[in-house]
Amino acid sequence: MPQEIRIAASRLFWAESKGAEKQFLFASLAKAKNLREVTVRKTPIERLVNWTAATLSLPDQIVDDLLKKYLLHEHRAVIISFLELLKIPHAEGMIEESFDLAALSNEQVQTAARSLLESADRVGAVLYLKYLVLQGGSWAAIEQVLPAGE
Repeated sequence: MPQEIRIAASRLFWAESKGAEKQFLFASLAKAKNLREVTVRKTPIERLVNWTAATLSLPDQIVDDLLKKYLLHEHRAVIISFLELLKIPHAEGMIEESFDLAALSNEQVQTAARSLLESADRVGAVLYLKYLVLQGGSWAAIEQVLPAGE
């Protein structure tokens, strides 16, 4: 992820996350920076943002949450467009739990992905599609339509 997106995602996380999410990140940053957790807790927010963005060894759960918050905040229209192309029921970009992703064919997913890549927000589309590929399952087929090098 480009540094400016990492910083924006980190800023959103620190602004919008709840106690337990922050506690987990405090502990993870303390470990990554080889600091005491109490020191990290007392660190000014802007420094926490920069540390979070620069730390490459964060747990997958935190990275997933950072990216999800960023995508929902900055590229919600891309997400909604993709879900509507696939006729997936959602609430403001969050897939309804009752929907079975296994019902989607690889062809449906790839066609929707190609269409999304032609949208005005190409950066958001590529980032969102890469995020979905990392989720695996029905989304793995997207990898075949992603442009190389982006």
